[in-house]
Amino acid sequence: MTNAVILGGGPAGAAAAITLLQVQVPVTIIERQPFPRYRPGETLHPGIEPLLNQLGVAECLHAAEYIRHSGVWSAWGEPIHFVPYGEDSDGPWRGFQATRGDFDRRLLESACHRGATLIEADALGVLCNSSGDVTGVMTSNGPLTATYVIDCSGGSHLLARQLQIPIVRHSPRLVARFGYVNGKFDGPAPAICADETGWTWIAEVEPNRFQWTRVTEAHNRPDSQWLPDGLGALEAEPSRGADVTWRMAEKVAGPGWFMAGDSAVVLDPSSSHGVLRAIMSGMMAAQLAAANHCIAAEAYQEWLSTWFQHDVETMSSAYRMANLFGFSSVP
Repeated sequence: MTNAVILGGGPAGAAAAITLLQVQVPVTIIERQPFPRYRPGETLHPGIEPLLNQLGVAECLHAAEYIRHSGVWSAWGEPIHFVPYGEDSDGPWRGFQATRGDFDRRLLESACHRGATLIEADALGVLCNSSGDVTGVMTSNGPLTATYVIDCSGGSHLLARQLQIPIVRHSPRLVARFGYVNGKFDGPAPAICADETGWTWIAEVEPNRFQWTRVTEAHNRPDSQWLPDGLGALEAEPSRGADVTWRMAEKVAGPGWFMAGDSAVVLDPSSSHGVLRAIMSGMMAAQLAAANHCIAAEAYQEWLSTWFQHDVETMSSAYRMANLFGFSSVP
């Protein structure tokens, strides 16, 4: 009987787990960090609702009563202006401004409620048979065998490191610093504004609580006390950093394993659909694992590579427009 071990309980891992459980495939999730975890606020595009409906967890999103918005403010190589998501006969499309720690917790709880087994442990290595096929995971609690291992552990690329799969960079080294402030802010939000060395994002994630993100090249990284203009007088929470260099594992699937979410590909937050990509890749990996077909790995590799390359081209064009990070507007 097919069964799966999922490394990581974030959006990709929870989506993979729920997808497998929908077709009665037993799932064990290995997660080393307790929830909720500290994450930047997440602007969820309206397009995420159909995915959550497919997973049967859309009620989680609505029960959270996140702040809604119909578009974003943008100053990207031009004066700031409002960019709506769009509309249909029911009115303007509206996104969600989620608190990531809360959003992740809700998804993981949904997976566990549907029957996933959650184990708090470290993944120490992979188990392989004599042919080199992945057959499970060695954890700090002991070995776990599985028909498939799906790595959703994030940008640390746990499975790629274990299998010695190269991570290929597609951009200069980019870093993000992110944090929260509390108080009144009268500027436009959510908003993304580019300048000569990077870009800054500000969004209200809860009443009078704002999340900010600053992305630059590594040599222009702001220090830990930096705050965006207009937020300096507000009560600041400690900020954190992350490597958001565009990168993709040279191979994202193989006999007995898949990578999903940031474990497979990483793009900086200007791509605007990190959580959507995580959920979609988790669902796709799970669907192919459940099918247990010999061409599953090849199909997944092609699907994810095509998506990643499209995003790289789109984001490169956007950065050329803003003349950022060496993406010159001159051919």
